[in-house]
Amino acid sequence: MLAAILLVAAGLRVWAPWDDVLPSTPPTAGGPTRVNFLETDAWYHVRLAESQVRNFPHRVTVDPYAAPDGQYVAVAPLLDTIIATTAFVTQGRDASGQYIERVAAFVPAIAGVLAVVAVWALATIAFDRRAGLLAGLLAAILPGHFLDRTLIGFVDHHALEVLLSIATLACIAYGTVAGAGICLGLYLLAWASGSYFVFILAVWIVLTAMLAPDRRASTGRFTAIMAAIALAIVLVFQDPGLFRYNTQIAALSGVIVLSLAVMYFANHLVKTIGIIAAATIALVLLVWLALPDLFNQVATDLNRFRPDPTRMAVLEARPLFLYTGNWTWSQPWVFFRSGFYAGIVAVVLLAATTWRTRRVDHLLVLCFTVANYFATVGQNRFGYYLVPSTAVVIGWLGVRILDWGGVPHAGNPQPRVTRAFPLRREIAVVAVSGLLVAPNLVPAAITTTRLGGMPDYWFSAMQWLRANTPEPFTSADYYYARYGNTNPPASYSVMNWWDQGYWIMQTARRVPISNPTQSGADKAARFLVSTSESDALEKLAADNARYVLVDWELPFREGPNGSLAGRFQNLADWARIPTARFYSLCFTRRTDVDPWQPVWIYREAYYQTMVYRLTVLGGQAAHPVNNTYVAHVTQRTDTTGRTFCEVVNRWQYANPEEARASAAQRGAGFEAVGLSPWQPAFTVPAIAGLKVAAEFRDPNQKANESPMIRIFEAATPRAVPSPDR
Repeated sequence: MLAAILLVAAGLRVWAPWDDVLPSTPPTAGGPTRVNFLETDAWYHVRLAESQVRNFPHRVTVDPYAAPDGQYVAVAPLLDTIIATTAFVTQGRDASGQYIERVAAFVPAIAGVLAVVAVWALATIAFDRRAGLLAGLLAAILPGHFLDRTLIGFVDHHALEVLLSIATLACIAYGTVAGAGICLGLYLLAWASGSYFVFILAVWIVLTAMLAPDRRASTGRFTAIMAAIALAIVLVFQDPGLFRYNTQIAALSGVIVLSLAVMYFANHLVKTIGIIAAATIALVLLVWLALPDLFNQVATDLNRFRPDPTRMAVLEARPLFLYTGNWTWSQPWVFFRSGFYAGIVAVVLLAATTWRTRRVDHLLVLCFTVANYFATVGQNRFGYYLVPSTAVVIGWLGVRILDWGGVPHAGNPQPRVTRAFPLRREIAVVAVSGLLVAPNLVPAAITTTRLGGMPDYWFSAMQWLRANTPEPFTSADYYYARYGNTNPPASYSVMNWWDQGYWIMQTARRVPISNPTQSGADKAARFLVSTSESDALEKLAADNARYVLVDWELPFREGPNGSLAGRFQNLADWARIPTARFYSLCFTRRTDVDPWQPVWIYREAYYQTMVYRLTVLGGQAAHPVNNTYVAHVTQRTDTTGRTFCEVVNRWQYANPEEARASAAQRGAGFEAVGLSPWQPAFTVPAIAGLKVAAEFRDPNQKANESPMIRIFEAATPRAVPSPDR
């Protein structure tokens, strides 16, 4: 049965997305066959693995390709080292880039299947064989972030995190201290922010001391040794320059101290709690006074759970119920289906049972699951922990339901049901299969059929950059060089938005201004929303940017049902400019009984931004006709006391000059605006300081549509732009 479950897990993760990740034909005529990874960070992990293969066993710590002046690699080493070691052992330092990419593509799927094994082991140890098999099945098929992040091609450390965290829990439940310590140490080598898991273990130690007095001494001894082993692994193998290295050391040291306190004061609960509380307060004060950098680092990590406009642009960092941008109660069902709700029921019932039994392994499972519920609500990305943890508790719940129904099993082939109940056995089987398993099958299959991350037109643009622009360093071989702590700066960089920074680094082998660590995002945003060409060119010169890359998703475009699509709001947020300067969401209706309809108004500054002029107009001038309006705008208050903008009326004008004159004549509340985010509404001068170097289209585009990507090159210094707005 376990083999069948693992076959299902492997099939979902490898077979379904295979054609999207590993296409058998080139994406474009004459182009190379490529691995199309499923998410952005994958390209940088492959970049690091490529370098480590060429310089094995040494890895990149400061990457000159990551930013104009280089950037420290704030990535824990384990995932990239696994990929590089596999490629090195099988094909040596000369392994081709395509081979390394294929090795990388398989790692998350393999780790995902092994994580299913770890879930089965944990549930079997903590509960019984039936719970283990049911938990393994659920971990294999439950939709959501765990399945998504363990697909072939999703090359990131998340799959390793889950595998090693669940393996640590299984070793603790089994009582293997060496295994627990090794798994915990490897976990911290897989994720720089691994102190999150260490904190959960610390909470479990405290609760064990309070609820299971007979296990205080043994638990304290076990966790102290476990944390000491993990600390030794981190001290030997972790890069001390890693951003959260100090946090990892402090977290493990804290667990050791906490465990020793529980062990040595095992028979004095009140004294133990007092010592723990006093030590915690003293430690926080000491860190605050003596180690302010560490204190600020921890505070910053905790602050990540607070909604922030710039983090809202990163979908996985959004709070669960705000994933769509608005509070949506149904979002857990969209992501996780019945697993989210069944897990809550299981947690409550298991907590009640654990209160009676005082089982420390059950308490461990509860601490891990409850913490992941809170973390997922704060940032939906933690759903990749939540899914396997809920699979464990739901496995326990499913067995309790089957026992209630008197369903026979190997341990009790002829169970006796004390009270007669019509169709009791059938109801139990239907409840487990129909409520816990069946609702998740179709969504799981849909999750596995996601397309690769880099569209063909982006791949063509990256190939063009690599083939048609000069090398940013001494030669193309510098991409594989063994770098030091200080490296020469790039001779030039590419102005870009941060989402595609890793594509520029790994596929184009050029140096982006910004990348998905959000490094340089503020610089890129200020350039893109600049309404003055001269100011924008000064920003390019400050970062020695010779090329500018823009794509169709950066400006606004009209979405369904009156919504807006595009990333422009994120640009304004990163530039710290109030969005009202560029646009506003208002509402209008014909009569007092008609429903309110959304209407977006775009101010002249929006059409003067560099992102609009480059992406939409291609750097050309615009002289709009019959596309400028005068809107009568007023502020209203609804029945709940919230204010909103109403467009009372609007009038169309032949040109922007007439519209501006009419608005000025009408006075306050009247302004000249555009009503389309793509069609120009105001006169825009041509850009003199940048020229189009290349354009890339999607094969399905219409002939009159703007290209998907435009690449501009800075003009010669003799071309001096005329002043504009």
